Amino acid sequence: MYLTASPAASRSASSSSSSSPLVQDYCQWEAFNASCPFGHVIVMESAKFGRMRLGRCVDTDIYIGCAADVLALFDARCSGRPSCVIQLPDATLHQQQACPKDVVAYLEASYVCVDGNSHNRRL
Repeated sequence: MYLTASPAASRSASSSSSSSPLVQDYCQWEAFNASCPFGHVIVMESAKFGRMRLGRCVDTDIYIGCAADVLALFDARCSGRPSCVIQLPDATLHQQQACPKDVVAYLEASYVCVDGNSHNRRL
């Protein structure tokens, strides 16, 4: 089962019928809010923090293309748990930012939900 986190703090995850997780953008002042059905846990698939491209979170063509891979941080905070909320801005993410510190960056992330029992057996 694949789920994606919603870009707003008040919404929860929704199911997807695709064969791979949908990558979502989370702008400053939003929250990465991942949750799985009962008996399932989060496995982070990707997480980048920076200014990857113009879009909903970035509307000026300044420092586009700078980004840090923050998957290890999101694995530590979220993978293996039934739910996870990270509010942006986040001090640890900001320290890892590859862009100049005075420009606004955003999070691009995806996760899947896996059966908690099979996930624990693989650890």
